[in-house]
Amino acid sequence: MTRSLVRGIPRPLRRWGLVAVLVVVCFIGLINRHIYIHVTVGGNSPQERRLEMPVEWSVAHVGSRPDSLVYYQHKPPEPYYDKDQEKALIDQFQFNKYLSDRTPLNRHNQDARHPTCKKRLYPSNMPAASVILVFYNEAASVVLRTVYSILNRSPEHLIHEILLYDDDSDLTELGEGSWFVQHVATLPKVRIERSKQGRGGLIKAKNRAGRLATGEVLVYLDCHCECNDGWLEPLLYPIYLNRTACTTPTIDTIAWEDLKVYAPPLIESTGGLNWILNMLWSPLSEKEQKRRSLDPYPRTADIKSPTMAGGLFAIDRLWFYQLGMYDDGQDIWGGENIDLSFRVWLCGGEQWMSPCSKVAHVFRPKHPYSFGDDNFNVVMKNYKRNALVWFDEEQLDFFYRWKPQAIPVDAGDVSERLAFNKKNNCRNFNYFLTDVWPELPSERDCLATGEIKGADNICLDNAASSDKHGQQLGCYGCHSMGNNQFWMYKKDRRIMGLLYVFEVLGTKPGSTVNLVWADLNSDKQLFDYNYQTGSLVHRVTGLCVDRDGQGTGVIVDTCNANKPTQQWSFQYTYPDRPL
Repeated sequence: MTRSLVRGIPRPLRRWGLVAVLVVVCFIGLINRHIYIHVTVGGNSPQERRLEMPVEWSVAHVGSRPDSLVYYQHKPPEPYYDKDQEKALIDQFQFNKYLSDRTPLNRHNQDARHPTCKKRLYPSNMPAASVILVFYNEAASVVLRTVYSILNRSPEHLIHEILLYDDDSDLTELGEGSWFVQHVATLPKVRIERSKQGRGGLIKAKNRAGRLATGEVLVYLDCHCECNDGWLEPLLYPIYLNRTACTTPTIDTIAWEDLKVYAPPLIESTGGLNWILNMLWSPLSEKEQKRRSLDPYPRTADIKSPTMAGGLFAIDRLWFYQLGMYDDGQDIWGGENIDLSFRVWLCGGEQWMSPCSKVAHVFRPKHPYSFGDDNFNVVMKNYKRNALVWFDEEQLDFFYRWKPQAIPVDAGDVSERLAFNKKNNCRNFNYFLTDVWPELPSERDCLATGEIKGADNICLDNAASSDKHGQQLGCYGCHSMGNNQFWMYKKDRRIMGLLYVFEVLGTKPGSTVNLVWADLNSDKQLFDYNYQTGSLVHRVTGLCVDRDGQGTGVIVDTCNANKPTQQWSFQYTYPDRPL
């Protein structure tokens, strides 16, 4: 029958059809030196294979790089897309695991680097890295997608190993004999280590994994990331030049809802700090901008970074040990990035962020795992330990004013960390305030601090504006809990909160008071406080800080000494301090 069908095709078409087939075969042969298919069946019928995990897999060596492994998971047709299961998995994992399980593990996102990043050259003899991924009950597909982004976008000689450290997960898909373990066993330079001490939490698990690694440099990534092209070399280069350097990538966003990557080509901010020990993003200082301007490609020059954003960084392995690693007295998660940043800067190192090293990260709406019985106190304990280890008595008291909730929290014994700092000649925190992050004022730089209380027990409050630059300052019932109602009236006449300072852009009565980045060249951010009358007078307009008609927003209005809503009192005042 086949022969009769072929005879039915005109001879010229048969001849050209054969030529076309040969051309396609030759083209594939030129592009792919060898292709093979490996199929793992998750069910007995085609429909089951679409719905069950693991779904159908294909593996191919592509191009001329035999280590460029490419894994695909085939997304099922829409009729088989189970929205109920998708929602259930989002509730469990706090990101779209259902979609992740059906997204190519080797997907190659658009190269988001600035063009000048590709002009930078790096030596071939930089130290090789142990890339460490700590996971606990994480979706296997997102862990593997992280692994493949590392394998496919890193020079082979710079990867010593990829260490997957399981912090006592109990998910079946991650266990011994699972499809996840079987696939990891086929990958070059990748190994799994499992906790033998039960769940330690992210901080302790990172220390345990770091002690098992053998590469000259440790690169810690979260297990739900995707590395951009050329991500590794910019992290290793400063360490190649100075082994006491710690480097961090630029962190892009993978949306938890649909796994889309949002990656701006440039970031021109740095990691700062406030007095409740939160890392915050801040504009580059004039000094840092001038330093970067001397680089051949200034827009992508490394950025001095007082603090790191989280768990993504590179550091010389022996230097990390010498620093004391993470604080093992801290629990689970929270504040460890601040302690390590202090440790690097105050114990002889330096910290840089690379605009050319880009790693995308899944940011979830909340943590998918438990912190134990009291999430708040776990994190607060870690922050209090940071304060006890690094602050002097005056600074510690200022921290407690900002964060009174920390006072009753048991932070455990910090004597070992204090002794370590003394033995290793670590500087005190004053050095951080003067040489590393002078943008953070100390209490000695202020003429008044604390709540700014008005009539009817109403306080100026930045909660309504959250952390959005340019939003209007709000007012709310005084809560005596510091944080968003704690302010610093600085000697330069700026009023600063957790992140921003007051500013008035308008010139007429009724103009709003907004929260913005400090600008030392702007008189619109200056206010004069009268300690006797309680008035806050905007220097440029001569108008007084007042509440708006709704009583929830803050404006400036014509000054009236008899108007209660223009009378404000600071919680702590120091009017006699020299300017």
